[in-house]
Amino acid sequence: MISNLNILIPVEYDIYPRVVDFYRTALNFTAPSSGTSAKGNPWHCFQAPGVTLTIHTGQEGKFPYPEFRPTGHGIALAIEIQGVVEEVKRLNSIGIPILNEWDYGDGTIAISIADPAGNILEIWGRP
Repeated sequence: MISNLNILIPVEYDIYPRVVDFYRTALNFTAPSSGTSAKGNPWHCFQAPGVTLTIHTGQEGKFPYPEFRPTGHGIALAIEIQGVVEEVKRLNSIGIPILNEWDYGDGTIAISIADPAGNILEIWGRP
């Protein structure tokens, strides 16, 4: 069962500050939190009624999600769930390939999959 639904916008390292500034100033989103993931990737989280939007980039100029299209642009759904391991088993059983998986080292694990149009979904949470 889904616990929370977030919009994740991965961007290149060199434009990350401009993208964050755009959402802060052009769209007047409030920014309740920002930080660096356990993998060292910077992120900035905004909130609007009913939704969280996270701008994410890679460290040292690396794009954070290699499975994105060659253009490196796109919006991903970041879906927090309870029981990621069980969800991986379920996805495998229905033929959905896992594109990437990682362990953040803080008890959080994640996988990425794609919808039929190629849009990336990150499914994350506790094992």
